[in-house]
Amino acid sequence: MENKISENVEDLLAASQIYQFLSTCLLEPNKEAVDLLNNKEYMEEVKICLGLHGNGELSETFNDLQEGLQGADVETLSQGYHATFGGATVAMDCPPYEMYFSGSHIWQQTQDLSDISGFYKAYGIEIEEDKASSRRWDHIAVELEFLHFLTYKLAYAIENHSDEKQEACLSGKKKFLNSHIGRWIHAFATSASKKTPEAFYRHATKLADSFVHIEMKKLNVDPEEIDEYQGNEPDYMSRLEGKSAMACDSCMDEEEYA
Repeated sequence: MENKISENVEDLLAASQIYQFLSTCLLEPNKEAVDLLNNKEYMEEVKICLGLHGNGELSETFNDLQEGLQGADVETLSQGYHATFGGATVAMDCPPYEMYFSGSHIWQQTQDLSDISGFYKAYGIEIEEDKASSRRWDHIAVELEFLHFLTYKLAYAIENHSDEKQEACLSGKKKFLNSHIGRWIHAFATSASKKTPEAFYRHATKLADSFVHIEMKKLNVDPEEIDEYQGNEPDYMSRLEGKSAMACDSCMDEEEYA
């Protein structure tokens, strides 16, 4: 195999569960997710999985995250989520979408979204695009969920002695870390830490950042990272800023978007 597998199935299954847990933490809260985060047995399982990775830093951050959950309900976490990441309108100082970190030119954003979609479709995942929700392809929680899926699929391939599928899953995981989430997770976590009024999101984003970097180090993935989000609006948004919602078609046609 071109890519060597250095992890065993148990470690991969643990990593897969961690990715899914992080995805749950960073989706817009709902009752099902909050009930899961308050489930002692589930959280103990996550803690055990985290103990298999890193040098204790993950477990410490996880303990802080659990403290941030004390007394939290859907309403409390929703308020914190919207205050940090925005709601119907994306928070421009802490967006949860890769597109906002990938550059201010619309052609680059379009290319990045197309590439992300291509990754998902290559592994049989179809996402119904909804720009008003967390189901967008480039949402942090969706990208973490994809890594949960790939990591689980890799463990399954190893257990079933499928070298070809192992190669496909490992190669895809490394490429996705290098080209997408690995580039912007640190800038995202830094922005969230500075802005969020909710301790839970501060610790959840820190945990996601730390775990993804542990995974990248393990897989020898070294992406060109964005150090800190600069607050640049996507190009098409800045071009439309100030235009009336009732602008006539002829006025809009005069705007150059190339």
